[in-house]
Amino acid sequence: MSEVTLDDPIGRLVGDPVATIRPTATLREAAHALAADAVGLLVVVDARGVRGVLSERDVVTAIADDVDLDDSRVRDYATSDVVQVEEAASVFEAAAMMRDAQTRHLAVARRGVVTGVVSIRDIVTVLVDERRVETAG
Repeated sequence: MSEVTLDDPIGRLVGDPVATIRPTATLREAAHALAADAVGLLVVVDARGVRGVLSERDVVTAIADDVDLDDSRVRDYATSDVVQVEEAASVFEAAAMMRDAQTRHLAVARRGVVTGVVSIRDIVTVLVDERRVETAG
């Protein structure tokens, strides 16, 4: 991928397919999915569409609460209020949304349909790369 700047559409950072999970899946299944896909966020979907998101932090919270990972369901720990941005928004606008929402992940959508997820790591990479280009020039 060519270099992405803060002014580019956030959609340019979306690469891999969205990692999803069913609301009825167990938290153990969610933990395995997070590890297998090497992601920090799963989009919770059912036949009606996106129902929420489940982060690795949500799973850690459940573990700290000493819940049974084989009996507890994703739907009980997922966040139903999904913070999302349209893929045409700039990387800068997406970063501002993440800051304002105090979230580490942001769902990226095309006309309201989630097409990917970006993380704070993705945003930081753009910031660092852009700064390196500025200082090298």
